[in-house]
Amino acid sequence: MRTFFESRADLAPRFIEGTVQELEELFGSPLPELPEGQLVPGQSDGLLVELHPSLRNAFRELVDAAYRALAAQRTKDAGLAAPGSWGGTGSPASRFEETLDPILTTILERERRLGLLNLFWLAHSKDAAEVIQEFFSQPGIKIDLKYQIHPLLQGSYRNAHARSWTRFKTRRGDRLRSNLGSRFNTRLIECLMDDQLPLTEVSPARLNLAQVLVEQNKRFRVSVREFKEIHAACRERLREGLQRKDVRLMELLRRNFPSIRPELYDDEKSATRILFNSRVLMYLLADFGGLGMKLLGNPILKAEAGARRGWSELLMDYLDLLQAVKRSEAVDLIRQAVTIAGQEHTEAQRRERFEEGRLYRFLPDSQVVSLARKITVIFADLRGFTRTSEGGVSERELTHHLYEVFDPLASIVEKHRGKIDKFTGDGVMITFGAARLTRQDELNALRTALALQEMMRALRAAGRTHFEMGISVHTGRAQVAHFIVDDHSMDHTVIGRNVNIAGRLSGSGKTQASGFDDEDWIGTPSPAVEKAGMPARDVWVDEAGTLYNTGIVVSQDTVEELLKLVDCRPLAEAGGGGHQFFDEQLQRNVLLEYVGDAKFKGVGRSIAIYRLGLEDKQPTPSPGSPRRP
Repeated sequence: MRTFFESRADLAPRFIEGTVQELEELFGSPLPELPEGQLVPGQSDGLLVELHPSLRNAFRELVDAAYRALAAQRTKDAGLAAPGSWGGTGSPASRFEETLDPILTTILERERRLGLLNLFWLAHSKDAAEVIQEFFSQPGIKIDLKYQIHPLLQGSYRNAHARSWTRFKTRRGDRLRSNLGSRFNTRLIECLMDDQLPLTEVSPARLNLAQVLVEQNKRFRVSVREFKEIHAACRERLREGLQRKDVRLMELLRRNFPSIRPELYDDEKSATRILFNSRVLMYLLADFGGLGMKLLGNPILKAEAGARRGWSELLMDYLDLLQAVKRSEAVDLIRQAVTIAGQEHTEAQRRERFEEGRLYRFLPDSQVVSLARKITVIFADLRGFTRTSEGGVSERELTHHLYEVFDPLASIVEKHRGKIDKFTGDGVMITFGAARLTRQDELNALRTALALQEMMRALRAAGRTHFEMGISVHTGRAQVAHFIVDDHSMDHTVIGRNVNIAGRLSGSGKTQASGFDDEDWIGTPSPAVEKAGMPARDVWVDEAGTLYNTGIVVSQDTVEELLKLVDCRPLAEAGGGGHQFFDEQLQRNVLLEYVGDAKFKGVGRSIAIYRLGLEDKQPTPSPGSPRRP
C-alpha cells in the first residue's frame, strides 16, 4: 500500500491527500501488505487477477436473494422469503459462503506474507461492486434498497472469513500465524466488509452522499441534512481562518496537504479534501466559542442531538462517515491498478502471464501465483578486495572501503527498478523481475550495469576507491523464495541454476582451472591476451574457455531477450560479431560485443559471452527504437 501511493503522482483523489501518515490513520500501522512490486506506473496490466467464475455467479444470486428478502419485508408479501430465513441450508447465502470458503483456505495456505489475501479481497470487492451496479441498473429495481442489503452481505462475508480462518488454524496449528505474521493488518479487509461503500460504489470518488445517506441505510447514522449543516459550518470556519491567516491552521494545512498550493486552500475542491481531514476538523471543532457555539445554536442539529445521546454521538457519527468515505476512496484508487481477467484475456495470454508471475489465480486448491519465473540477475564483485584484506588493513578500513562503493550503488539500482537481493561481502546480487515486474527488465539491468561501472570510474578518479568491479548480467528462469525469519520479517531471494550461472559469470580467471588469479592481473593484460600480444581488455575469453572479467559480461540468454525489446543493428566494428542499439534513456549507442564462449565446471554447456559498453562517438538513433515500451 505504501509503495503504491508513494509511486503514483498521477492520482487525483477527492477526499484524501494520500500521504503515508494519513493512510496509517485510516488503516493502521504497518499498512496492509500487497504484492506492490507490480504496481508500476504506466504498466497496463497492473495486478492481473483471475477470480473463480462460480464466485461471481454465487454473489449475483446472493444480491438477488438479499434484495427479494428486503422487498418482501417492505411489501409484507408473504409469498417471498423473509430476511430471517434467507440464509438457511441450500440458500443463496449458504451457497455463496460454500464457494468462498475453499478459496480463502487456499489463499491462507499460499500466503507467506505476500499480500495475497488482501489482493483477493480488493479484486473481489471490485467485481462485487460491478455486480451490484449492474443489478440496481435494471428497470423496476428500487435503488434505495441498494444501501439496505449491506448488512446481509456483510454477514455472509464474515461467516466465510471466520470459518476459513478457524478451520485453517485448527488443521495447521501455528501455520496461520507463520503465514500471515504476527503484525498482519486486517483493517483493509474489515473496510471492504464493513464500510459498505467499497461494495455499493464502483467509484467512491464520484460519490453522491445524498443517495447514500438515506433513512434506511443502517451503516451510517448521520442524515444528509445533518451532514450538510455540519459541513457548511465547518466550511465557513475554514474560510474565516484562511482570511485572517490563522497561524496554527496554516501550519496544519502545510503539513497535511503538501500537494495543495496555499493560494488554493479556499478553492471548493481543495476545501472538500481539507474538511475531510480529521486533524483539521478536530482543530476547527476545538474553537468552542466560534464553530462550537454555531453548531449548538443550529436548530436542525440541536433537535438531532436531542434525539440521540447528545452532541458527542452526533459528531462521532459524522466523523465515522468521513473516515469510511476516505478509506473507501483509498481502496478505490488501489483497485484501479487491479485488472480482473475477462474475455479480453485469452487462455494463451493468461498462461503466459501466469508463467511470468504476473497473474494471480484465486481458485480452490490451486497455485495462486507462479514463483518460478524469468528473472534477470546482476552479480557485481569487487576486484582486488581479497588482496587488500590480506594486506594488513583493519576491518574498520575494509568496511569503510565497502561503504564508499555500496552506499551510492543503492540509488542506482532503485532508479532502474531493480532490487538488491543481498550483499555478499565484497559483492552484491541484484534482481530484475523477482519483486518488480516490468517489460524492460533486461534493458534496465544493462542500464544498471553501465551506471555501476561509471560510478566506479568516478570513485577511482576521486581517490575514494582503488577497486575495480566485475559485473555479470544473465537472464533465465529462477524460483522466487520467501523465507520466514521471525514473526515480523521475511527474507526474499531467488534460487536456481540460472542464479548460479550469473554468479559464475561475474567471476574471473580464478574460478577456472587456469592457474591464474584475477587479483594478479587487474589493470594489466589478462594472461591469455598478453600471450597473444593483443591490447588489454576488461572482458576476455581465452582459447580454453576461461573468462576474465573486470568489465561487464552479458550472457547470450540476456541478449536474446533484449533483441525482443529493442531494434538492434549488427556491430560492424566487432570482429567476432555483436549488436548495437540506441537507448532513449541514456541517449547513447549501447554496444554488445561477442568475445567468445566461456566454459564452467559443472555447467553442461558453454555460454556465449558479450562485452557491454557504450559507443564514444555521437549517437545515431535506430528507427523505431525501442521496439516495445
